[in-house]
Amino acid sequence: MIGKVITHILKDNADLLLLVPEANIYPYVINENTPLPAIVYTIDSLVPEYTKDGWVGDDCSFSIVSFSDDYAVLQNIVTEVRNALELESGVNEGITTQRIYLTGQSEGYNIIESVFLNKLSFSTVIIGY
Repeated sequence: MIGKVITHILKDNADLLLLVPEANIYPYVINENTPLPAIVYTIDSLVPEYTKDGWVGDDCSFSIVSFSDDYAVLQNIVTEVRNALELESGVNEGITTQRIYLTGQSEGYNIIESVFLNKLSFSTVIIGY
C-alpha cells in the first residue's frame, strides 16, 4: 500500500532522477548487477488505529536506503530523497497520507562491496485508500 506512494513520489522527482535512474529504485532489494547509485525502500511497520466507530488510519514507518560508490554523490542523493518525501501529503496512487516526517538517519560503508550507504527513516499516517 504505502509502497505505491513511496515509489510514485521518488520516481516523480526530477532532481532525484538526475542522480539515480528510475530503473534503480527498488522495493526491498537491489537486482543483481545493478549499477550504482541505487535506492531501496522498505516498509518497517504498519499499525492500524481504530476507534469505536472503526478504522481511522494506519501509522506507517518506512526506510529509504541509498547506495553509491562515491560519498559526495550519496550525499546529493540523500538530500534529494529527503526533499522529495519530507512533509509530502495528499493523495498519491489513490492513497491519502498525512505529512511524511523524517524520524532518523544512519550511514555506513560496506568494505567488501566498496559501497557507501545511507538510511533515512520516515513516518506518516495513511488516512484513506
